[in-house]
Amino acid sequence: MQDPFDVLSRRATRQKPFRPRCKACRTNRHVIPVVYSREIDEALLAGERAGELRIGGSARGVDAPNWYCRHCGALFQR
Repeated sequence: MQDPFDVLSRRATRQKPFRPRCKACRTNRHVIPVVYSREIDEALLAGERAGELRIGGSARGVDAPNWYCRHCGALFQR
């Protein structure tokens, strides 16, 4: 018997990945994540070249931005 309270959340059934709206141009069409990593490999570089992510550096601070807008160039937190 299936548990009646075992229901998938909206997050689990989301079709597209979450992208917040840009604070400057108010669209989420051009927003990509900023990735911080100590080891920058070919997969990260290929993702940055393809425009899927932006490499933020090796260390992430508390107030470091985690989203980047390719349209207006704004860096922001969610």
